[in-house]
Amino acid sequence: MRTFAFTLPTRPRVLTALLMVCCAFSQDSSFTRADFKKIKIITGNWINKRTNGDIYEHWERNSETELKGISYKLTGSDTVFLEKVRLYYQGKEIIYAPVAYGQNNEKQVLFKLKSIEQNRFVFENLLHDFPKRIVYDFRTADSLYAYIEGGDKRINYPYRRIN
Repeated sequence: MRTFAFTLPTRPRVLTALLMVCCAFSQDSSFTRADFKKIKIITGNWINKRTNGDIYEHWERNSETELKGISYKLTGSDTVFLEKVRLYYQGKEIIYAPVAYGQNNEKQVLFKLKSIEQNRFVFENLLHDFPKRIVYDFRTADSLYAYIEGGDKRINYPYRRIN
């Protein structure tokens, strides 16, 4: 009979990386289609007024289990596309899958919904460099406070509905 010995790495970086991987996969949550319906409040057009160019988000329903969104920036007469997003329900998970133009080889990065508290939705991917967390907090039907964060960095996006 063979016996296998397993020893944990003694280097702090390796231990930290192993711990992060274990935590990232152990925090899976289970959601229902009814939970997915709650986030449909996002459909429509939103604006984030900024001095260096307004940011817009447009969201529409693609199917009963999928929404699609696009964000772009208007600077003068120029339109700069920032990202497209697929938000969908699949196998008891709600996934936020953005493709940021000019980043990650223009491949989607998956963020899983971790919590819903009233109209506040928190998506996470702790293995991604930045952001690790995307939050959409609908304060009213026409007011959305979104932010992305990771490490000690946070970027706020206060939006208001334009239709």
